[in-house]
Amino acid sequence: MDAEGERMKTREEQVRREARAWYEAHWDPALPAGEWFRMMLEARWAYAGWPEAWWGRGLPTPLVRVVREERRRVGALGPPSGIAPTLLAPMLFEHGTADQCRRFLRGMADGSETACQMLSEPDAGSDLAGVRTRAERDGDEWVITGSKTWTSNAELVDYGMLLARTDWDVPKHAGLTFFLVRRDQPGVEVQPLRQMTGDARFNQVFFDGARVSADDVLGPIGSGWAVTRTFLAHEKNSYNPAAHEGGPFGPVNLQRPAGDVLAAEQRRLPANASGRGVGRVLDQLVRDFGRSEDPLVRQAHAELQIRRRTMGYTNQRVRSSGHAGGLPGAEGAISKLTVSEITRGQRELGLAVQGAAGMLMGDDAPSGQFQYFAMGTPSISIAGGTDEIQRNHLGERILGLPAEPRSEAAPLPLPVNDASPSR
Repeated sequence: MDAEGERMKTREEQVRREARAWYEAHWDPALPAGEWFRMMLEARWAYAGWPEAWWGRGLPTPLVRVVREERRRVGALGPPSGIAPTLLAPMLFEHGTADQCRRFLRGMADGSETACQMLSEPDAGSDLAGVRTRAERDGDEWVITGSKTWTSNAELVDYGMLLARTDWDVPKHAGLTFFLVRRDQPGVEVQPLRQMTGDARFNQVFFDGARVSADDVLGPIGSGWAVTRTFLAHEKNSYNPAAHEGGPFGPVNLQRPAGDVLAAEQRRLPANASGRGVGRVLDQLVRDFGRSEDPLVRQAHAELQIRRRTMGYTNQRVRSSGHAGGLPGAEGAISKLTVSEITRGQRELGLAVQGAAGMLMGDDAPSGQFQYFAMGTPSISIAGGTDEIQRNHLGERILGLPAEPRSEAAPLPLPVNDASPSR
């Protein structure tokens, strides 16, 4: 092992000892969850990859994993997960002011404030820069009119990360501005969107005169596309460290004992046949239907393993790239595409193994968990950027292939007021 390797090994052992000692000394399942979150934050263990100036330790991603491993070994509750620490935090580090970091980071880390993304629109499709939600300046505030769609948890969160158009006389990428808008205010209406799974996990949000303080503009006026690209880079990074901390996703009762919150999370994750958990459900289906020795099933399993290995190598590059907040390049798009391929492969194999029973749903199905996953599979190829967009990104921005024809030079026409949900 060379000198650099020895240095990293020594640093890893040091971080491991310090993290283990702190969690062993301070974890108390009887503490209110809010108090536990605050303690982790102030000790700089909640998000150890955050900059030292903002309640972190500036650790590179491999050492963030070490901290997480030691916390789980002790059995302690992780810090809040969700959109805010996963996506808003790195955006604040790159584009936010010191005042914005001070106001928003602490709230997301102690669980008192949550956020959702408000980027996609019904009429824009995958053309994210074609948004028509508009923001007009009114003194020290901006007035928002328009609508956003596919917003998870919009009915529950405190803030929305909103992309809106502030200039209609310039090319569409140049006329955008990014806002942090308070969700619970007059002029904001949230309507659920029912999916074929039976759930309404997404929403459409309508803005009719909602207001945002000028202090809550993220980045300079007109720089919304640059801010959004930071958002997208982290969103499609399947190894964004804050996405795997294991704490509660979304609002939580901060007075509830931390041990109870942890137990609820542990019950929830195995029951949700998505992500890593669906592999175990699929393996059980293969055994239950006696297909473990079927050569076609074994071949499909092998193909899924190859894709998982591919994603593992990709994530290894992201993990070794340095600071936890570093932007992935081609790795993010490749990883996002691989997740889509794995998800579709799992769905096809699981349904094929069940035969005609794969057409059943709910309590009638051999595995209601798997059927729920199968019905939700198409969303994986859409959420966070469609597969087609990821391929465009790889082809044009990474490989330098000719771009698809675009009409981006012309400004967008000013829309009519379509904010009302009755339209």
